[in-house]
Amino acid sequence: MRSTKRKVGSYTLTKPNPLMQRATRIVRGVGTFDDRFVPNHDELNELLEQFRKMGCAVALTMGVWDLFHIGHAKYITRGRSDAEQLCPKAERVIMVIGVDVDKLTRERKGPTRPIVPEDERYQVLSYLRAVDIVTPQYEKDTLYKIVMPDVRIVSMSTKDLPDFESLKEYCGHLVNLEPQAETSTSARIRRVAIDGASELGDLVQKTITGYFKGDD
Repeated sequence: MRSTKRKVGSYTLTKPNPLMQRATRIVRGVGTFDDRFVPNHDELNELLEQFRKMGCAVALTMGVWDLFHIGHAKYITRGRSDAEQLCPKAERVIMVIGVDVDKLTRERKGPTRPIVPEDERYQVLSYLRAVDIVTPQYEKDTLYKIVMPDVRIVSMSTKDLPDFESLKEYCGHLVNLEPQAETSTSARIRRVAIDGASELGDLVQKTITGYFKGDD
């Protein structure tokens, strides 16, 4: 998308390029949520092309990001830091976060997931300083082929990744990070379920005990 010029008297006016303006706001760290959330992948490619013209490198990581916790935050921050080390000549690393939509999450994690709907997960991620772009992943293992990142960050804890050789075909560098915290979303969900069942069991026991005491 190019800027257009128009002659007015002895002056030439250049019409601003909205795509360049948007990319510049993101690079400067003043982009709004609407600047940084990109649901349309054709639009995403145009924006990434603009970043690359500006001398930026692109890093990508993807996930569900359900019940966002400290391990998620550290993982994204560590991934960005590793990408910066791998791309020292880049003007800036643009950190793209792919978010599995609700439908895809149910397919991957089961019918009770996600706990937090996709619209809220997009917004939670957008508040992180390490995140530049948030974009949905609509179908499994498709987004990285669209983004073609300079650096792809994956987690050792992800069980349904394609083989690494396939991943390397679509990125310049592949970073495989260990979990960044002892907690996990699955562990938190299990803890809530166990605590809830325990509380329910105590309530049932008290109700039964009270009932029979009343009979006496």
